[in-house]
Amino acid sequence: MKRATLVLALILLPLLASCIEPEQVAEDRLAPYKQSLLPAFQGDIASLGEIPRYRIAVSLDADALTLTGRQQVLYTNNEGSKLGEIYFRLYPNLPQFSGRMQVQRAAIGNQDAPFTYEAGNTALKLPLTPSLLPGEELQIELDFTVQVPRAEDDEPCLFGLSQGILSLPNFYPLLAVHEAAGWHLDVAPEFGDAVFSEVALYEVRVTAPLDMVVITSGSALEAQPNPDGTQTVYCAGGPMRDFSLMMSRQFQVASTTAYSTTVNSYYLPPDKSGGQAVLQHAAAALRAYSDTFGLYPFAEFDVVEAPLGKKGMEYPGLILIGTDLYHTRAEGREFLVVHEVGHQWWYSLVGSDAVNHPWLDEGLTEYSTYLYYLMIHSRAAADELVENRWLIPYQVAVAKGLDAVTDQPSAAFSGENYEYIVYAKGALFFHALHQAVGDQVYLAIMREYLQQYKHGIATPADFLRLAEAVSGQDLDPIYQEWVLTAR
Repeated sequence: MKRATLVLALILLPLLASCIEPEQVAEDRLAPYKQSLLPAFQGDIASLGEIPRYRIAVSLDADALTLTGRQQVLYTNNEGSKLGEIYFRLYPNLPQFSGRMQVQRAAIGNQDAPFTYEAGNTALKLPLTPSLLPGEELQIELDFTVQVPRAEDDEPCLFGLSQGILSLPNFYPLLAVHEAAGWHLDVAPEFGDAVFSEVALYEVRVTAPLDMVVITSGSALEAQPNPDGTQTVYCAGGPMRDFSLMMSRQFQVASTTAYSTTVNSYYLPPDKSGGQAVLQHAAAALRAYSDTFGLYPFAEFDVVEAPLGKKGMEYPGLILIGTDLYHTRAEGREFLVVHEVGHQWWYSLVGSDAVNHPWLDEGLTEYSTYLYYLMIHSRAAADELVENRWLIPYQVAVAKGLDAVTDQPSAAFSGENYEYIVYAKGALFFHALHQAVGDQVYLAIMREYLQQYKHGIATPADFLRLAEAVSGQDLDPIYQEWVLTAR
């Protein structure tokens, strides 16, 4: 990730705050996050009101494979009712992550606070006494450690060390989502996406060996060498749904631009040609989707080679592409890169519950590749995608008796039919919608969906309501056929 020197004004901010107007102080406090956004989108932060702000300092012991961290979270109750507790998710404790996260200390304000573990140690409960009233804010401090697993080099590794690559997504306690029904503490099955979160602002300081290449969500604003042979990288970003961290001593980088966004491709030395190809696919997808849905708002975008075999994974401002697609499975490379880039719109910018409604972001992201293939390749190539990637696999699922209602929690599926239904059948719903309303109206629906729910959370009902309003059509028959019915 490109590194820049933090402006002097930020360094001097604590000294100057007393002689600056309150409005200017508030504005300057947003300066680190603004540097992660293109100028046209820097006003988005203030428009979101009091969203959570994380300040995280984390150190890596590369020999012991441990993380030691402290985070402060400024949290405002934006709900319509008082809160008697706050939950954080400890995603490294998920079975599919295979890590071990422990919280040593919690404090609310300046007072140590009791806490308990729930949901199979994947959630931390902090009781609030007194309750937090609507509009009130508090500061929470958590000290934590993570034991990072080591995987075999021939095994896919979502979280841990493998092939010289340290993958650390969701390495910190992440605020759970609170809605009218309460706190979301669902534990997703291993074949489904695990994380559901709201946008927040992040300042993160990562201390790691000096020879480590450190890649994060957001933008690296400063890197400082330390006398003990380590470095501290200062990063900031937001509004982002979560914050990811990748490291390796081996990474090389190639860069280009997609409009005003710097695009970086990090790859292992033997995979230079694959790294260059991935870079070009990612930049092309960023441009295509910016033209189609709305401009990508962040100043940087990173594509990182990861020990995921032939699969990929998305995080805000950063996607992972499995090492197999840098060499032995090059034929699937472009599609996977384009798919993961699409998630920057459908998951990152427009959020949805990927645990209880996984089809909404996955189906839409899958089908967005159809629009990319129309723009970059040809209608024949796009139609071939519909036939071979979605329709035929779905027909196979029906023939095997594996069809299911599309709008279900990921736990309602099996590893055998999850991708058939969530990805293929979900994409076929959007294709049927596209065919019913036509090109111009379909694109208008997508742009309005982004406009209305950017940095928010949408439900399937929200999408259907919006699509009917924009198109002026009754779309319930299509929705019933592809989303609510099993053959």
